[in-house]
Amino acid sequence: MPIQIILIIIIAVIIARLIYKWRKKELSRSQFILWLIIWLAAIVIIWLPDLTAYLAAKVGVGRGVDLVVYGAIIVAYYWLFRMLVRLEKIEKDITRLVQGIAERDDKKDNGTR
Repeated sequence: MPIQIILIIIIAVIIARLIYKWRKKELSRSQFILWLIIWLAAIVIIWLPDLTAYLAAKVGVGRGVDLVVYGAIIVAYYWLFRMLVRLEKIEKDITRLVQGIAERDDKKDNGTR
């Protein structure tokens, strides 16, 4: 029971920080809602651990914690995939930008001579 209280206090601090960042416009509304749902779900899972055991039994997983770990791994890999795709797009945009600047500078240099 004490670990549950400690974890919920930590998540409450994280949620407070989340609200702060949203109010400062550092997060979009959709990002704020997504993270809020994730942290509220974490609170439910921490407070009602039997719920994960029940859900695990329904989907054929041995223990509730296993279900949570499997879900977390899937979500982590999905987010990693999205970040890699976004990173590649940013790299392509930077390459195009640098090429455009180089071409513009080349035209300037050739035009002044």
